[in-house]
Amino acid sequence: MNISEIFSDSFKYPIIDIKKFAIFGIIVVLATLNVSVANSSVLQIILNVVSFVAIILVLGYGLDVVKYGFKQANELPDFDFKTGFVNGLKLFVIQFCYLIVPLILIYITAYLSGFLQSLAGIMKSYYETGMYSISNSFLTSMAVTFIIAVVLSIVFMLFANIGMARLAKYDDIFEAVNLSKVFKDLKKIGIAKSIGWLIVLMIVGFIIILIGVGISMIIPFAGSIIASFIVLSYFYLFYYRCVGLLYSNI
Repeated sequence: MNISEIFSDSFKYPIIDIKKFAIFGIIVVLATLNVSVANSSVLQIILNVVSFVAIILVLGYGLDVVKYGFKQANELPDFDFKTGFVNGLKLFVIQFCYLIVPLILIYITAYLSGFLQSLAGIMKSYYETGMYSISNSFLTSMAVTFIIAVVLSIVFMLFANIGMARLAKYDDIFEAVNLSKVFKDLKKIGIAKSIGWLIVLMIVGFIIILIGVGISMIIPFAGSIIASFIVLSYFYLFYYRCVGLLYSNI
């Protein structure tokens, strides 16, 4: 499938089964409820536990959506909460791995380029004298760190999405984090096509999330629940479908 076909299909996919969409929406609301209600510490602890379980279930169901995507099945998966929770935990581990590696590399880059040291010097000067100056070396190191951070973010976002698809296909964490095989899959799909897909996904995702934020701001409290139930649920299903359809090009 080309990029336009992937997104055309994914836009329609979340609402092909309203009943399953509603069930998924309830789970998403539960996953975000801890940021909507916090009247007491005990309630907050309970909501945090419920939220964590719901987040894992969202990840597990998303993995099923990815699997249906690369199989090009035109239906939403049935709910299997036990299997979904286990799969969600696996995906949680995978996403953590693909997040922590670029963060470490960005930190190393910031240190080796001198950005961290220069920043620390500026902060120390401001703290001691109330004044600071920005040197050319600071600007250079900041630019180098920023460029490498952007490149690493793009690379690992692509790797993370293909890794997720491999987890859905093989049900094996090691297959999902096998970078050489992930890269081979990316080459089969097409590096340029994958980058184009990611750029479009980020733009569309930003617009959808912006709509959700707008609803949350316009309607106090209830707006957050509505945004989670409709907008955020739609985005998740849309996103996971996009990943699955991209991987169908293997």
